Amino acid sequence: MARINRRTFVAASFASIGSSRLVLAQGKGADRVTLGIVNTISDAPFFIADAKGYFRDVGLDVDIADFPSGAKMIASLGTGQLDVSGGAVSAGLYNAAERGIPVRIVADKARNAPKYGFESILVRQDLMDTGRFADFKDLKGLKVAIPAIGSAGEQSILNEAMKRGGLAFTDCERVYLSTGDQFAGLQNKAIDVAIVSEPTVSLAEQRGIARRFTTVDTFYPDQQAAVVTFGSEFIAKRRDIGVRFMKAFIRGARDMNDAQSDGHFVGSKGDEVIAIIAKYSRVKDIGLLKAMVPSACDPDGRPNLASLEKDLAFVQGLGLVGNSIKAAQIVDLSYVEAALAELGPYKRAG
Repeated sequence: MARINRRTFVAASFASIGSSRLVLAQGKGADRVTLGIVNTISDAPFFIADAKGYFRDVGLDVDIADFPSGAKMIASLGTGQLDVSGGAVSAGLYNAAERGIPVRIVADKARNAPKYGFESILVRQDLMDTGRFADFKDLKGLKVAIPAIGSAGEQSILNEAMKRGGLAFTDCERVYLSTGDQFAGLQNKAIDVAIVSEPTVSLAEQRGIARRFTTVDTFYPDQQAAVVTFGSEFIAKRRDIGVRFMKAFIRGARDMNDAQSDGHFVGSKGDEVIAIIAKYSRVKDIGLLKAMVPSACDPDGRPNLASLEKDLAFVQGLGLVGNSIKAAQIVDLSYVEAALAELGPYKRAG
């Protein structure tokens, strides 16, 4: 099993992008890959790939750096400080591509598939208890938190929710608050609603701070919440390593799929994945991990291009991204296809 070493960054190349890292899959003579994550439950395929030796099997050392959001990784992907990132799609990703920086979406990481809506509309408990909020139309006039103005997915999700209530996007007050601060915002009533992922959803309900009104899959099924992205230097100079990384990642995603049923981790495979998540992530509560709704990830690695296009079109309408770029222009599935040529199509384990 790989040794985890979390410590303060001292390397100059990482000084600007994080305060700690996991040094994973160490092996003699292996190729080093730097990976940025936001350390959420949807990072499970990366964690599984390390814990079960899949990175080591393809000759990789993987250093993982924690970031506050996917958007914060874009600059490091462009300069070569990061090889790979796993995070939400941001306007900055498209703007970088439009400026000629060749970062590319290469795989699915997390989506709100039916029964796997790991993102939810979370409403303050008192608003639900008093009847102030009961339906989509009650979003009118409320303070709704999304991680950043450039968050393409959450902005688009909010728009879909507002439309369900017969409302315009501007009929609520948008508050741009990092995911880490949204829990406190609900607790001190600085915000009314958050579009947020697990485990924050289950934790807020557990503590009586907020209630899950609905999961995203109920009104925007298969919304592409997060992706795997390769950086410009990694693409230009290390294709073979990128294919090997993808092979290990897909094996991790398949193990996660084998452990899921009816919107939860189940059985002995589920227990194994939960133990891995508890070891690698910030969430250590096994009971909470069992109760939460996990994210879905395509076991063959392919992202939902239709969702990416829809979310991009919405933020383009807000003026956050130029109209010349299309999602298909920055999606490169050649790494997935090369990995699948070796792995074959997914077949659920018995």
